Order: sequence, then structure tokens, then C-alpha cells
Amino acid sequence: MVRLFYFLALLALAQGRHEIYEGHQLYQISGLAPEIQILDAKLDLLSTRTQQEGKLQALVRLSPEVKESWLHYFEERQISYNKVVENLAEAFRQEDVQVQAAKAAAAAKRSGRTIGWETYYRHQEINDHLDELASQYPDVLTVVNGGLSYEGRQIKVVRISTTAFQDSTKPVIVIDAMVHSREWVTTPVALYIINQLVVDTVDRQLLEDIDWVIIPMANPDGYEYTHETDRLWRKTRSRNHTGSDECPGIDGNRNFDHYWGTVAANADPCSIIFEGPEPFSEAEIRLIRDVVEENLDRAAMYISLHSYGNMFLYAWGNNGSAPDNGDDLQHVGDTMATTIDALALDKADPYIVGNAAQVLYYTTGTSRDWTRSVGVPITYTLELPGYEYMFEVPPTYVDQIVKETWAGIAAGAHLVRSAGFSVLVSFEMLLVAVGLVLLNSRI
Repeated sequence: MVRLFYFLALLALAQGRHEIYEGHQLYQISGLAPEIQILDAKLDLLSTRTQQEGKLQALVRLSPEVKESWLHYFEERQISYNKVVENLAEAFRQEDVQVQAAKAAAAAKRSGRTIGWETYYRHQEINDHLDELASQYPDVLTVVNGGLSYEGRQIKVVRISTTAFQDSTKPVIVIDAMVHSREWVTTPVALYIINQLVVDTVDRQLLEDIDWVIIPMANPDGYEYTHETDRLWRKTRSRNHTGSDECPGIDGNRNFDHYWGTVAANADPCSIIFEGPEPFSEAEIRLIRDVVEENLDRAAMYISLHSYGNMFLYAWGNNGSAPDNGDDLQHVGDTMATTIDALALDKADPYIVGNAAQVLYYTTGTSRDWTRSVGVPITYTLELPGYEYMFEVPPTYVDQIVKETWAGIAAGAHLVRSAGFSVLVSFEMLLVAVGLVLLNSRI
């Protein structure tokens, strides 16, 4: 009887949260890349994927009010479409019940830690877990209160090192998660990486030979908003820009200072890819910037965890060309992708590795391109699997995703340990230093 009451309570909670998506449907569309790219500024493209013959595949959300006009638009332009979700609100209600049931089941059998990766947890639960780890493993793990979000939530930065970041010969790997708040599966991956390094210590070389900086929850305001109001919210929740009363928030992965302000579509405050009033306008994005810059003398690899699409994307997203070390980026990405694919579910799409503009579409203001431009040699946007569930990956798949992703990142980290990448880091930093000297000489 108690379990039945609990289930009914969860169901009632879920019923009252997703009315804004009642009757909304998801369609998979496919057409020539220019046609699909135009839609990015007009519709909520939930994902895109490159196909053969210059085509792009994407998922779009259509409300009942606009569905018929857009389907007519697709037909006129020979964009094929196929409905994949009948009612988005109902899909989200089912997700709510699954998440809460998984949390209850995990709590009943868990011992020794506050949370895990069996399901999705709220911001404060995650922060409490990180603080607990810091108290249990003070010799290798430090949790820094990196700063406050726009709405005043604490953003934690996890620093992992056996030498307190004092050994200048060790490379640094920086990882962030949850820049886009609807991409829930990214934070469990970050938490699992921390666990594998510090708690289980499955590979002592990766712990002892590399220093790690991990931000498991970069956008807590948006994340909490996805739990309380709008499951598909992507941006921050700031209100510092013109038009913010109607359209709050900035796309954090368009807010970095790399070709920022060069794409007209990114200037619309109501667009999901709004870049903000200026580069680094967001407290959350300034925190990532500061973490990277603080470790720039040794930063060898940067990975921003996103969802979904099974991709390792590298620079330059703004023009489709590759950096001077494009071969290295392809090699490291291929190594990580191959490792993940070997462990993946049969139904998972193989990982794609490549230039972001060529694999997807042109982008500006991304963390991947900015970190590469300031001297981090190996940088990626890592798009995690969504299977057929897109952003709402059920809790039953989280364990699979975190384990296979850790294996891939571990393989890439071992390459970073190699002498070749130590030389690469030094050479990259030399070029940055020379550039700064030249720039200062002109001022």
C-alpha cells in the first residue's frame, strides 16, 4: 500500500509539470544542409547529424499551432519528415516517474555515498556529494566554490591531484558538464570520472601523472529550471540583456570570445542560440574561462560534455578548417571513439570524429574553439549518446553511458601522458607567449 501511494504521488507530481508541451510532437527531418541550417534560427533543432550527399538530419519540435504550416514548408522544400514522438508532455511525465523511482530504488540499496549514477540528482544533492568526497579524500581531491550562478547557486570546481597542482611537469585535463541545462546525462558522466579517479582509482597512472579539473554542474540555474518548469530549457537564466524580460538566458556555448558577434542569428535574445550581449557575459561561462586560464600553462586537453549525438567535435567550428594540429585532434578523438564503440550497446550509433562545421554546422563562440584558440592543444565538444530518447535518456541507460565514456576519456588521457603531447603543450604555450609579446608591443 505504501509503495502504491508513493507511485501515485509521483504520478500526480509528473502530471502537473509539462503542460507547456502538451500536444507538441517531435519530427525527424532530413534535407540538404543549407535548408536544415536555415531552420536552426527558426525552430528548436534538438539535434543534427550529417548524412551522405550533403544532407543533414535533425529533430524538430512542432507545437499544435504551427505543425501544419511547417509540414507544408518541409514538403515544399523536399525536406523529408517522420514523426517520432506523439506527445512530448507525456514523454516527460514518464521520465519524471522513472527518475524518481530509480532514485528510491538506489537509495534503498546504496551504502557509503550520498548519490551515484543510477539516475539524475538535483543541484544541491550533487554539491553535497562533492563536499562529502572532499572530506573523505583530502589528499587528492579539493572542492572549490568556484563562484555563484546568476540566481546565486554555488558552482563547484573539483581539483584532483596527488601533488596539490605543484608539479609543473604534469599535464592538466579540464572537463565541464551541464553547460546546456537540458542535457542531463552529462553530469553523471563527470561524477563517474571523479569516482574512477579518486574513489575506485582504477588506473593509478591517470591519477598520479595527470592533474584534473572538473566542473560537474556548470549551469545550475538552467538545470533546476528544467526540473521545475521547462524540461527542454537550454540556456542560463540571466536577465542582463535587452529583451530579457520576455526571453531570459544565454546559450553558454555561444558566449565564449571566439568569433563572437559574427552571426546575426545568434543576436536574437529569443533564440535558443542567443550569444549574449557581450563575450563572457555569463557568470557561469566566466568561471569556465577562469579555470582554463588558471591552468593554461599545463592544460593539455579540454572536453565539454554535451548531449546528444555520439560525436567528438573539434575546431574550427566557425569556418570548417582544422587547426595546425588537426591530425592530432583526429587521432586522439578516433582513439576515444573507438574505445567507446567497443563497449557500446548494439543499438548505439558509432561515434563520429571530425571538424564541428563539417560534421554538424558552423558555430561561433563555443568553448571548444575558444580553448583551442588560447592554447589548449586538444579540445573537443563531446556529444554523448541519446539513443532514441534524445535528451531524456532513461535512468536505466545512465550506467552504460558513464562507463563507456570513462573508458574513452581514459584512453585519451593516456595519450596526453605521452611525451609527444608534453612537447605539443610546450610548443603551443610558446606560440601563445610569443603572440602575447607581439600584441603587447603594439599597444
